[in-house]
Amino acid sequence: MDDRYIGKKGWVYVVDDQDKTVAPENATDAPSSTVAIIMRSKDEQPHADTALAALAEQSYTDYTLYNVDSGSTDGTLEAVKAFNPKPENVVEIAPEDYVPGPVLNMMLERTTEPIVVFLNADAIPQDSMWLEKLLAPVLDASADATVSKQIPRECARFIDKYDFERAYSARTIEKSPEFFSAVACAFRRELWEATHFYEDGYAEDIAWSRTCQEKGARFELVPDSVVEHSHNYTIRGLFKKRYRHGIAYVTIYGKQPDAAREIFQCCKELVRDMLYTLGTFRLDTIPYNVIHRVVIHWAYYLGERDECRRLKEEESSQA
Repeated sequence: MDDRYIGKKGWVYVVDDQDKTVAPENATDAPSSTVAIIMRSKDEQPHADTALAALAEQSYTDYTLYNVDSGSTDGTLEAVKAFNPKPENVVEIAPEDYVPGPVLNMMLERTTEPIVVFLNADAIPQDSMWLEKLLAPVLDASADATVSKQIPRECARFIDKYDFERAYSARTIEKSPEFFSAVACAFRRELWEATHFYEDGYAEDIAWSRTCQEKGARFELVPDSVVEHSHNYTIRGLFKKRYRHGIAYVTIYGKQPDAAREIFQCCKELVRDMLYTLGTFRLDTIPYNVIHRVVIHWAYYLGERDECRRLKEEESSQA
């Protein structure tokens, strides 16, 4: 990766096809709004148009929009430039330079607003009160960070819809208080000032949430602040995503590869999936459901195994 985008005080990026260098301290001392909305994008059409239109209809308007695009070629970048009234707030980076943590930290350095919102360009607010509802607990100081509920698109696969239903249930949130997603969320800027986003891989939002909550920060799911967001990954794409998460979990949770654990967990989830599928009379989805679940756990195991091997080799080489 080109380190000009990572960990420097001045950032080289492209605006209107010209290379410019801007230091974070060049931002105005006094923010022009209360909220900074940071929107990430790469080839998000047709969802980007819908998301931007929904953002324009929000009841809460005291925000400044910042966009970062990593090489869109489908009209997303043009839509973003047409929507954002401040061209200097539209940042372009090369696709190969996109890693979530460094990019989020880079964009946050460009802002001065006391409250920050993340909204992916393909995450579509479901009503005009989405932003107001998301911000309410942060503005009234009952929470330090909030996260929107996500619902899958109508075209989402059966098993993905089921996973979304479980992920945003009250039971899941209670069992996993560190649950957090940077797709659509809000937080006080001082949280980030105290804890920057993890830069060494993926699952950066989970790592950040966990660290912040260990320091006493209060996180809250806002179930009536809803965005539509899902992906129909190919099997290859699903494996790649979960493999990256397996790598990150070694660093975040200190997990070690355990084939027996993954097999047991996979079998348990397959039984759960099967019962749900039978109960909803969607027997036609069973073959893909099984492949989907097996690929997830196989990818987790390989990611954890390979990262542990890498760390051991690195330690041996330094001995």
